Amino acid sequence: MDIALKERAKNQIFKFGLAFGGKDINPYTLDFESQKYRQRDLAGLLRDSVEYFALTEDEFKELPHSELRRTAYTRISDAKSNSKGDYGELLLFLILDIFYDCPKFVTKARLRSTTADQIKGFDCAHYTVEDDELILWLGEAKFHQSFSTALSSAFNSIDNLFNDAGSVKSELKLLSGNIEINKNSGLKEKIRTETNGGKSLDKVNIKVPVLLTYDSKVLNNVEGSEEADLEHENLKAELRKELKRNAALIERKEWLNKKNINFEFFLFPFLEVKILKDVLEKIEEANKI
Repeated sequence: MDIALKERAKNQIFKFGLAFGGKDINPYTLDFESQKYRQRDLAGLLRDSVEYFALTEDEFKELPHSELRRTAYTRISDAKSNSKGDYGELLLFLILDIFYDCPKFVTKARLRSTTADQIKGFDCAHYTVEDDELILWLGEAKFHQSFSTALSSAFNSIDNLFNDAGSVKSELKLLSGNIEINKNSGLKEKIRTETNGGKSLDKVNIKVPVLLTYDSKVLNNVEGSEEADLEHENLKAELRKELKRNAALIERKEWLNKKNINFEFFLFPFLEVKILKDVLEKIEEANKI
């Protein structure tokens, strides 16, 4: 992703401090401008990031510049905005790439057989190297209006997938055959070994990033008032309370407990998810012509 787009993202998306329990729970949100929550600005950022999400590096080199965005949008699901997962997956991609320096090793959007299908298996395939140890980031994104719905849906998806070793192995084999890392870097072989090198699943280091969006009562209550500023102390205090209530719901779930699998939760409150989805759908329609 280019530097200008990364800087723009950092000026729109902010990590919101939250100390809570034993889980890695990291809230993100947007700021206000003229007392309006900036979710329409986020729609523009997601529009300008779609090529990086849906295309491979080789395709960036091979395709004419004028074809990049249109080609990328042909890989976005044709489903209506309220039932497609692409927007959440795109937002998860941005968070991982920008805030965690965690690049993708497979473009999942390229693997679906038709645009009538949703992305199967994990919603992302990213990686990091920590102390010379490779970690696969295989996650789930739920772009919902209700936090409880997003949480239940994410939990069920993850529980169903990881409790079927055959499904996980099948997904890893698929990823192994589509690794986009240059073979000369040495990383490609490392990732291939982790995904399809005969290694026990119990020895593959996996991080599961889970993105959960929802409509925030706090953000709705302050929009249009003098408190509509992320630096306002009252807004910070009320938003922290709301986030802690939702973090407590995460803690109550009996998440998969394996020493080689760790979870990272991203909470993202919005003013109104439906409005953002509607704007994104209109942008998508215009770019698919």
